[in-house]
Amino acid sequence: SSEILNISIQIFTVSGKLVRTLNGQSTGSGSQLSPSTSRDIIWDGRDDFGDKIGKGTYIYKLKVQSTLTNDTVEKIEKLVIL
Repeated sequence: SSEILNISIQIFTVSGKLVRTLNGQSTGSGSQLSPSTSRDIIWDGRDDFGDKIGKGTYIYKLKVQSTLTNDTVEKIEKLVIL
């Protein structure tokens, strides 16, 4: 049986201000959680208010949770908007 993964992505400025939260779901293979599942979430480059965010470096925190096993994987990466 394929599991449902709950995916949450939070995008922060380097100073730590949260600019956007994205939530989505993806189906997992059931073998192990992989942050590559985030490819299913589309971000339009706008913040929570609908304004386009400026150029620069941002931090994003990706959280993937399995509804089957309740396991959670977190990954923090740098994001550069040119």
